Amino acid sequence: LSAAKRKFADSLNEFKFRCIGDAETDDEICIAKSLQEFATVLRNLEDERMRMIENASEVLITPLEKFRKEQIGAAKEAKKKYDKETEKYCGVLEKHLNLSSKKKESQLQE
Repeated sequence: LSAAKRKFADSLNEFKFRCIGDAETDDEICIAKSLQEFATVLRNLEDERMRMIENASEVLITPLEKFRKEQIGAAKEAKKKYDKETEKYCGVLEKHLNLSSKKKESQLQE
C-alpha cells in the first residue's frame, strides 16, 4: 500500500496538462501546483508512517517483552512456589486426618 501511494504521488507530481494552445491557463497552472503539493503531502505521510513502523519495535514491542519477562515471569514463579507449598500443606493435613485415635503421639507430633 505504501509503495502504491508513493507511485501515485510520483504520478501526481509529474502530471502535465495537454494544452491546445502554447500556454497553460491560470486554472491549469493552479491545478498542477495543487497536485504537486498533494503529492508532497502524500510522500511526507508515507515517510512518517515508515518512521513510525521502524520505531514501533523500540517504543512498543521491546517494553512489552521486558514486562512479560520480568513481571509476568516473576508472577508465574511465585504461583509455582505457592502451588507447591499448598500441595505440601494439603498432603500433611490429609495425613493428619487419616490418623486413627490409636496412633502414637510421635506420629501426631510429626
